[in-house]
Formats: sequence, structure tokens, C-alpha cells
Amino acid sequence: MNAIVLYTKRQGQATSYEFNVFDNQFATENLTVRKVLMSMLESVRERLTDVEVEYNDSMLAEKLGARRAAETLRFLGATKDNSKENRSNGIVVSRSFQAPLTPERYAFFYGLTDIATLSHYRLKEGSEDRIVFYFTRYLQLIAPDESASQAFLQKLDEFSLPYRLVSIN
Repeated sequence: MNAIVLYTKRQGQATSYEFNVFDNQFATENLTVRKVLMSMLESVRERLTDVEVEYNDSMLAEKLGARRAAETLRFLGATKDNSKENRSNGIVVSRSFQAPLTPERYAFFYGLTDIATLSHYRLKEGSEDRIVFYFTRYLQLIAPDESASQAFLQKLDEFSLPYRLVSIN
């Protein structure tokens, strides 16, 4: 297997690791991609406090079926009180919500068989993004310190995922 490419960038004390889906040429349900997400999750697990999800109703229903889509959103913490409509020219194009990241919700993300089940999500430490998946374009870890960076790279090694770091500035 060729090495996956991770684009790195320093952000103050933090380091961003970006897995670009197109550059790496893997489907979002590929085990390699899932292992990248699992490594990211494990590296900042103790820091994660919240999940933020943005979705399009019809796209999610098409992907999961209407009933399962609704169940998934409820499970992840979507309620009428915390949901927000995102509009363009007066038309709702997506909805978003933020909820606490419970152990069950963490397990949901850890066990995803397709990291693109949800179009856009952020796993946060308070108000700081730690893991971001953005519309099948990229999966990003913002490791807040050297120990999180080392934990991430060590987990990739444990999963036998060869990687190449490419610094961007």
C-alpha cells in the first residue's frame, strides 16, 4: 500500500493534520480512511466535549432512509431547540445543531463504516475544533499539543498505515 498523504500546518501550539480525500484516492467507506478517523478520535478522545453536525434533509434521507436519518439525528442530539436552519435566498439548504459528545455518540463516530454518512461534522473541545469532516473533501485533526500529535501518529503506526507528512504554510 502506498503511504497516505497528510498535509500538516502549525496553528500556534496546535498542529493541523489534513487527510484530503481526493488526493488520497480512497472511497470514504474504505478501511484506510476509517482508520485515519479512528486514529484522530483516539488521539484527542479525552478532550472532546461536543459534536456539531450540518446536514441536508433530503440528502441524508436518501443516504440512510427517512426513518434511519431521523433516528440518527435524534441519537446525535438534534432537537427543535438546538437546530438551526441555514438558508440561501430564503430556501433552507441545510440544518445544523450542536450537542454534548457522550460516550455513545463518540462510539457512533468511531464505528462509522462510511465517514461521509454525515456531510459535515465537527468534534470539538469546548469552542475549539479538534476533528472536522467537510463534505467529502477532507478529514482534519487539529492536535492541540505535541502529545496529541504523537498519539495520532502512533495510532496510525499501530494500524499499519504508512503515511507521509507534507508541510504546508
